[in-house]
Amino acid sequence: MGMGDNEQIVDMTSGFDLAWQKIGVWSADFYLLLPNIVAGIIILFIFALIAYGVKRVMETYFNRKNRIDLGNLVASIAFWIMIIVGLMVALTIIMPSLKPVDLISGLGLGSLAIGFAFKDILQNWLAGLLILLRLPFRRGDQIQIGESEGTVVSIEPRATVLKTYDGKVIVVPNTEVYTNHVVVSTAFDIRRVELDITVGYDYDTNDIIEIIIQAISPLDEVMDSPAPQVLCWSLGATSMEMKIRWWVDSARAEEVISRARIVQAVKEAFELNNIDPTDPQLIFYQKNQKDETETNEKVSDEKRLKSAPAPKKIHMGADDPETEDAKLDDKSQTILPDR
Repeated sequence: MGMGDNEQIVDMTSGFDLAWQKIGVWSADFYLLLPNIVAGIIILFIFALIAYGVKRVMETYFNRKNRIDLGNLVASIAFWIMIIVGLMVALTIIMPSLKPVDLISGLGLGSLAIGFAFKDILQNWLAGLLILLRLPFRRGDQIQIGESEGTVVSIEPRATVLKTYDGKVIVVPNTEVYTNHVVVSTAFDIRRVELDITVGYDYDTNDIIEIIIQAISPLDEVMDSPAPQVLCWSLGATSMEMKIRWWVDSARAEEVISRARIVQAVKEAFELNNIDPTDPQLIFYQKNQKDETETNEKVSDEKRLKSAPAPKKIHMGADDPETEDAKLDDKSQTILPDR
């Protein structure tokens, strides 16, 4: 064995000795830090218990105030703040040389980087917080955001969840909700519904109005006050457009049921009184083909108005999305009330 081989063996032995010495130093340091590590873990566990307790207390409080979504968001914020504080305290115990000021400054720089990386998520979170504070709508409200329409299932930190009237789920980002116009159909207890019809000029306007009012007034869904209205709305080339307006409970189901029953009631009343609200061109053609004698007889017959029986009631199941009315959040308890 040559001199070079001996030198290589000596170098390898020295390297192993240095590595073993380093491992020994780390082991010694670990045993010295072991009490601190145990204390830090205990402190972090205590903070976690406190954070969980604070979260449960806040959720219970806001649930009693019927502000479930806001309670979930605030409780989540409080939970993570307590966890972060506990983690910082645990780190300072484990590594005494680490100062809280250094942790806070590092956390600030890290937060800035995280803010740039997750800008959209933070924007949605802030928009969700503002929505929950102002509460322009609440769970169970039926709203329309752009082309999305349905019942509010929940208002989460990132998005507002809607259940459509055909049983689908739409997740709308909170920034879109906050920056766009939102139509809240159930903001008040009642709302007005409209229906347009056309009738020929050869019919007496007052008779038409009376026939429609008599047909729709007995319907349970149509409110007596405010009273339903039949208005002459516009004049066409061959016919007149009329607008039927009535008030119902604000739920979507009431609009659907009342519209269906009113269309049926008006159709049957028109049939009984020989009124033909067909296509304007057809009305114009029929009018020009009528004999003068037949027209006079028709007018005299129309003076005796007939009332059709009310259509049968329409029932929608409680599990239908259009009948949902789970309004749990009370607007009167909004943290930032309207001025």
